[in-house]
Amino acid sequence: AGKTLVGIIAACTVRRSCLVMCNSSVSVEQWYNQFLMWTQLPKERITRFTADHKQIPHKEACVLVSTYSMVSFNGRRSVEAEAVMADIRQREWGLLLLDEVHVVPAATFFTCTTRTKSRCKLGLTATLVREDEKIDDLNFLIGPKLYEANWLDLQAKGYIATVSCAEVWCEMTAEFYREYLKANAAVKRLLYAMNPNKFRACEYLMRFHEARGDKVIVFSDNVFAL
Repeated sequence: AGKTLVGIIAACTVRRSCLVMCNSSVSVEQWYNQFLMWTQLPKERITRFTADHKQIPHKEACVLVSTYSMVSFNGRRSVEAEAVMADIRQREWGLLLLDEVHVVPAATFFTCTTRTKSRCKLGLTATLVREDEKIDDLNFLIGPKLYEANWLDLQAKGYIATVSCAEVWCEMTAEFYREYLKANAAVKRLLYAMNPNKFRACEYLMRFHEARGDKVIVFSDNVFAL
């Protein structure tokens, strides 16, 4: 829905050195290619800092795209990586762009905001939610939420796919339920994860959508069940 383009427009508006933080090397490549596509910056002023790319940023205003793990890493670095980190720490960035900003409050990534100096911080995410209730930490790490797009409006305008959600309740088989009533917590989790009725329902839904030519993704909290 244009999250990357919003960040690029912000960087172009500020017109200062910009440090972009991502949560994976795949995202780094996406941001790097988008900056090349949508800006008129010379290629040598847009660099990456990943395990495969360790080019020292341009000495003048530039864009550097890296990952949270690369910047927060506390172990021993190669000579090339340490040279890039020294530049990151010494430089005062005009804009710190934080992609998937909901991961920032994690202890590992907290150092990313304290290890870098920046005049302005801007966080971007499509899912401003965490399970550990630390999402409010963003208020003092970055600042208050400035804008939130309504996903229903984005869906109506065709920017994101139309979503239809359904919840299917599957009763336990008699044999599984009998064991469930007398089992400990760990065994109970296995029993409801491996419920045969749930597997049959899942298989039916997979075959139904495959027959229609749909793409199917199956998620589970239990690896053994997958």
